[in-house]
This record gives sequence, C-alpha cells and structure tokens, in this order.
Amino acid sequence: MIRRLASITVAALLVVASTSCTGDNVSGPAQAPATSLSLPLLGGSSSPALLQCDPPAAADSVTGIIGALGGTLQLGGTSVVIPQNAVLTPTPFTLKVPASRLVEISVKAAGTDHYVFLQPVLVTIDYGRCAGGLSLLQPVTAWHIDETTKALLEPMFGVDVRLTHSITFYTGHLSGYAVAD
Repeated sequence: MIRRLASITVAALLVVASTSCTGDNVSGPAQAPATSLSLPLLGGSSSPALLQCDPPAAADSVTGIIGALGGTLQLGGTSVVIPQNAVLTPTPFTLKVPASRLVEISVKAAGTDHYVFLQPVLVTIDYGRCAGGLSLLQPVTAWHIDETTKALLEPMFGVDVRLTHSITFYTGHLSGYAVAD
C-alpha cells in the first residue's frame, strides 16, 4: 500500500511538473552560468550548495486570497498550488521572488512567519535563469531555508524536471525555499 501511494505521488508530481511550462518570452543575453554558494550542512565537509545565477532575479511578488476551494499563486514558472480544504477560511497568501543571485522564494500567509496546511501543497520553483550553467547530469534539489541566514534547514524531496528547468515538491508548511546543487 505504501509503495503504491509513493508511486502515485511521484507520478502526480511528474504530471504536474511536466505541464508547468510557461510561454513567457525573455529577451536579452543567453543563459548565464550558474555557480554555487557553499553552506555547511550539519558540519559535513561535502554539502549541497545554494544555486547562484547571473544576473540576479528581479524582485517580484503576487498575493491572492485562498480559502476552502483552494487556489494557485504563480509567478512565471514558479507556483504554489493549494488544494481544496487545505485552508479553512479565506486567507491572503503572498509568493515572493526576492532580488537575488540565489534561486529562492518566500511564501507567506498574512500575519504569520510559518503556516501549516491541513493538506500538503504543491510548490514548483523555476530555475530557468540558471539552466545554461548546469550540466544535464548535475542534480538540483529544493530546500527549506532560513530566509535571513540562508542556512539549509530541511531537504524538500521532489522531482527535478530538466525539460522545464523546475523542481516540484509537496510541503505541509510555507516558508522560504531555495534550489541547491
């Protein structure tokens, strides 16, 4: 039963991630190379490093009120899909992409630093601005991070879809997240 649920979850992630392409056209120079910012994890010598890209992302945000029927917050290829009954009362949520070389996002519910859902939500982070500097064999991962120190707090096990340059994962809480290699 657990294997079947895990297979269904991975299949659902792949379907959602493969359909999250956007038709946005971006003008300007070709993809800039990606570099890494090494941050030690639990004192180990080899740890994931937060993905850094040139040029830095321009700051952007979107806010929406989401209630019991669910909803989606989306900025380009980055999105947060909140299913039905994950939120009981209409609540304002904000998805932010800060001006940063890091591939990071912040998702908040009005008036809280951390928000716990009644059901998991699906988060997709677009790392397309860094894709030109990544080898096809170089895996990327998503992490729950401390938004101030950028410390890696918890791996967010998900699916890296190279075709769309995005990583998709489920989470039960909202906070800050970033992509590492």
